[in-house]
Amino acid sequence: MNEAHDIIDIGVNLAHRSFRADRKQVIQRAFAAGVRSMIITGTNVTGSQEGLRIAGEYPGRLFATAGVHPHDSRNCTEATLSELRHLATHKEVVAIGECGLDFNRDFSPRPQQEKWLEAQVALAEELQMPLFLHERDARQRFCDILAAARKSVPAVLHCFTGMREDLKTCLNMGLHIGITGWICDERRGT
Repeated sequence: MNEAHDIIDIGVNLAHRSFRADRKQVIQRAFAAGVRSMIITGTNVTGSQEGLRIAGEYPGRLFATAGVHPHDSRNCTEATLSELRHLATHKEVVAIGECGLDFNRDFSPRPQQEKWLEAQVALAEELQMPLFLHERDARQRFCDILAAARKSVPAVLHCFTGMREDLKTCLNMGLHIGITGWICDERRGT
């Protein structure tokens, strides 16, 4: 593949148990298709640790994030932040997250989601690391928290599912927007 067309996939869930049986083959197929490198998404402490372990098997090609997804924020403690801070010391860890708010499914109580989003944004600011963000059906509260807590670090909203006005708001906040696989799902509409 032409170097100008190489792809970097910034949000792969290779630490998920569904990839245990064929993870190496999936990675090799991605490389063969022109994916130059991938960033494994950390969605909780255990997943972040596993992402780091997998990334270590492919130096310079695979990287990881360290964070807690809003679905898992109900399990966070102060020890969680200490572990994320420790994981972030590894060169393979390139962002804090996946963190954010998900008021669509509410697998964790909203106050918990908000608390741990604020904490992870503060951690990213402390460490001067990019943020890997998630938001679903919580746009206003999400934007309020980011506006108050995020000062200087770059951030990507990796799974954007909002409308045109939402996109303008996020771009005006300086967020990079990730295009989700939903664009290929005809059940999602236009």
